Amino acid sequence: MRQRNFYLLAIAGIFVAYAVTIRLALGLDLAGCLLGGAANTIPVVILGAAVQRIITYQLLGQSGVIQLAAHLLLCAAFVTLSYGVLIILLGLFSGLGPSGFVVRPFSASGTAWQSLENVTTYALIATVSHMRAQNKDSTASRHEVMAVEAIEPAASASVPKATAEADQTETTVAVISPDTPELEPATQADVGISRYFVRIGEELRPLDIDTVVSIGGAGDYAEVRTLGGKHLVRVTLAEFAKSLDPAKYVRIHRSWIVNTHRIARAEPAGAGRLLLHMETGHTISTSRDGAKMLRNRIL
Repeated sequence: MRQRNFYLLAIAGIFVAYAVTIRLALGLDLAGCLLGGAANTIPVVILGAAVQRIITYQLLGQSGVIQLAAHLLLCAAFVTLSYGVLIILLGLFSGLGPSGFVVRPFSASGTAWQSLENVTTYALIATVSHMRAQNKDSTASRHEVMAVEAIEPAASASVPKATAEADQTETTVAVISPDTPELEPATQADVGISRYFVRIGEELRPLDIDTVVSIGGAGDYAEVRTLGGKHLVRVTLAEFAKSLDPAKYVRIHRSWIVNTHRIARAEPAGAGRLLLHMETGHTISTSRDGAKMLRNRIL
């Protein structure tokens, strides 16, 4: 729903921008401005959607050289086709009047200006496509999530049996953070993160691990996407992976772990990769090894 609203607002913004520009530059009446705005908007929407699909499903995951060459070809095609559709639509809309349907190419300066405009439009579409497909949302939630680990007390040989049995029913809680001192090797073997808490202000609220859709690596932190929002965890992705159920959570990329129970659908993304559509509506591109793991485990 959010993605659809984003596109609708973008289309409306493009249409209004063209209509206002035509009014200011050419001084046409309201009908002429609206028809001119529509003629400029239609090729951007149709060809822009095609470009975004090609980038999302074909270019992501390819090498930089291949992506650069493909973008140059796509940009040239976008510029040429946009110009052609534009002059045809302008001729069609002009044909609604007494002069009839006539396709008139722009002057040399007008063609150059329109081409520059189309190149800029392509660059914006390509940038947005990459940002949305790679889920690089730098304005994620400001909520801080702290992982909490449950440490089972080890029964010492010198502790009486009755005391040891009583201690085994207790749980000691420790907060994992960059300031947490390293545990002794013997203790680390017994550590397992069993619950997570979201810090909102001064409160700690439990996070239902079953609602976690994906986890993205961000240096010493991890971005946790749940059905209800996004949070930052002060744990590296590698440390997080050790605490999750391997039957449910799969590391499909060096920067991503996904909950296989929250994958809505998966599509081929070229070069042996998959594009995962998650239940939250965002998409994640796998590596080749990650795609192979998913195919072996869930397909």
